[in-house]
Amino acid sequence: MPVEFDDDVFPAVIVGAGLAGLSAAVHLAARDIPPLVLEADTEWAGGCLSGGPPDTFEFGDRTWSFRSEHGAHALWGGYDNMRAMLDHFLDIELRASEGEEWINRWKNRVRWHEAGTAVRRTWLVAPFHYLQLLLKPRFWNTITPLDFLSLPGFLISLLLTVGFDPIEEGIELEGLLMKDYFRLWTPNLRATFIGLGHSLLAAPSEKISLSAFIAAIRYYTLLRRDTWQLEYLPANAHDCLIQPMIDFIEGKGGKVILGARAVSLQREETHWQVRVDDARRGGIRSLEAAHVILAVEPPAAQRVLMDSPGTADAAASITFPPALRNATARLWFDTVPRDGAPGGMFTGEFAIDNFFWLHRLHEEFFEWHRVTGGSAIEVHFYATDDVLDQSDQVLLIMAVDEVQRAFPRLRGHFVHGAIRRNGKTQTQFLVPTKDSLFVETPWPQLYACGDWIGHPSPSLWMERSCITGMEAANHVLRAYQAQPFAIIPPREPEPLAQNMGRIVKIGRRIVGPPIRFIARTLRRI
Repeated sequence: MPVEFDDDVFPAVIVGAGLAGLSAAVHLAARDIPPLVLEADTEWAGGCLSGGPPDTFEFGDRTWSFRSEHGAHALWGGYDNMRAMLDHFLDIELRASEGEEWINRWKNRVRWHEAGTAVRRTWLVAPFHYLQLLLKPRFWNTITPLDFLSLPGFLISLLLTVGFDPIEEGIELEGLLMKDYFRLWTPNLRATFIGLGHSLLAAPSEKISLSAFIAAIRYYTLLRRDTWQLEYLPANAHDCLIQPMIDFIEGKGGKVILGARAVSLQREETHWQVRVDDARRGGIRSLEAAHVILAVEPPAAQRVLMDSPGTADAAASITFPPALRNATARLWFDTVPRDGAPGGMFTGEFAIDNFFWLHRLHEEFFEWHRVTGGSAIEVHFYATDDVLDQSDQVLLIMAVDEVQRAFPRLRGHFVHGAIRRNGKTQTQFLVPTKDSLFVETPWPQLYACGDWIGHPSPSLWMERSCITGMEAANHVLRAYQAQPFAIIPPREPEPLAQNMGRIVKIGRRIVGPPIRFIARTLRRI
């Protein structure tokens, strides 16, 4: 039975055309509820998956041009809802990762080993599967006998991780940072795993809370071996993911408008009035919406809600996480590095974080390799402002130097480089608490979605965007008596990790209250 709509009121207006907003829009469109999606950027939809103008240069009597992008390339093993969305609505064939390398620089030594397959294919069950690395000869090159002094600290950190679920418990350990997780670890091993934190949370150490790190390592790798299984997008995210989502939405009668920034919301008797600054037409105009889904980064959400008289009071008590900027560097060489995995991460004293060999992943870079015999790598800077404030030239020199340290065969073969600076669209992940914004907001017929929005799912980043987008869409679907979409539950921890977690939680309940009582008493003295 077709859904009936008021001709003067849009059934759903979605503010933001990032992955979360487009996920909500795709699921609405699939049920014949045509959404209107507003995107403030005048050129590119996609948010943290947005495209960009091409990187163009001359080499070998030919002009080469490669589409730039934000820097997202892979889906993790636990991204089950995102995979389901791709299977249902888009024609994307993901490429399973052959492994992931950890390249560690400690003082003047650079050592590498392939860690991904060792962690996920081991016979050791979670949460002890990382010990399989000790059976890898190359891993021994990255540690010293002194690092075995980290064993007590490792066990304490392990118990803390399996026995404390920050997202389920809604606890942000205020004031504690990721570095506190590694207090009893040796410097070399600490630096190696801090690099893992940078890559998992797309942020520098100073911006990673202890709760966020525990949530990330629980979700991505520690509770199950199969969650550390990456699958790569076959092309840049705009071409193979964002544009196909827009095409699907518009093919079902929806619309995505670029250059349309929502500036405020006004609640009417039965619907919302959305005031929009339209950069393409010029000026402010108003739209009427039966339902609104807010799908923007935290600063933009805060600005809209605080600038709207009907939502400002309640919004003042909501905690909005900060947003971070980052940068990527793409480097082209006229030769190839040693054989190895298509991606991985830099740890220790490297100034760059994760990396992807694009000539092993994307068709347009396959041609560069076929014609020139060369290679292309993308590296990410999840850095502090003092690093990111430097010029493009300085960042480029830094990236080339670091890559050549890791892959000496490339020395003297650099051809071209490009820096892309991503504005503050990357959320500093904070564990959602009672003061956070949730999918179901305090206001009627106004919902929220995004990688920072409160939801019981333990997921992060792209999977969290998809899940909250689906949940927001489901609220609208129910309002129109349309069938909601089932959300795939998270994978259960492996039995040993699950049972260890239960034991630790029981211990926390027993010893926690007296410890808190003693601490409060000491503070009064």
